[in-house]
Formats: sequence, C-alpha cells, structure tokens
Amino acid sequence: MVRITLIEIASFLLPFALFLLWQRLSSRVPDAGRLPTLRLAAAGAGLAVLMMLVMVFVDARNAGHAGDRYVPPQSVDGRIIPGHFVPAGEDETSDEPTGDESGTDDPQ
Repeated sequence: MVRITLIEIASFLLPFALFLLWQRLSSRVPDAGRLPTLRLAAAGAGLAVLMMLVMVFVDARNAGHAGDRYVPPQSVDGRIIPGHFVPAGEDETSDEPTGDESGTDDPQ
C-alpha cells in the first residue's frame, strides 16, 4: 500500500519537478531562439491527430467482425481465458479461444 501511494505521489510531482528543472536550465541561456507559438501549436495538433489515427488503427485490428459475439475474460480451472470474439453461428461450448492447448497441465 505504501509503494502504491509513493508511486502516485511521484507521478503527481514529476511534471512539476521537470518544469522547474526546465525553467532553471532555460533561464541560463539568454535567448535560445524561441519557437513561435503558432509552430508549437501546429506541432501539438499534428501529434494529437497522429495519436488519434494510431488509436483507430489499433482498435480496428482488435475488434471482431459485424455480428460476432464477445465472450468476456473468464477464470476456468485456475486459468484466465482472455476475452475474445466468437462468430455468431457458434454454440456456447466454443467459448475458449482456439489454440494447441490440450486442456491438461500434466506433462505425461
């Protein structure tokens, strides 16, 4: 519990510490050719659009097809079966994702 609290406090304080460090270091340089605000805003907007496109691409790769049924993650015999999509025509017995698992953990 203490570790989680310290991580949260550090996550909160880190941006402030980085800003103070940047402010101290940049005050030593007289005028380092500051970028115009418009160029910085355009770069930020471009990065935001790029991130949105990446998120759409990643989401499209992980989504099922139209009409598929989503089976949420389950715990079966002590194993976690991740969530997956099942084609609409398949029955309830095929809820486990396909793979080469034999169903037994015994190596014999």
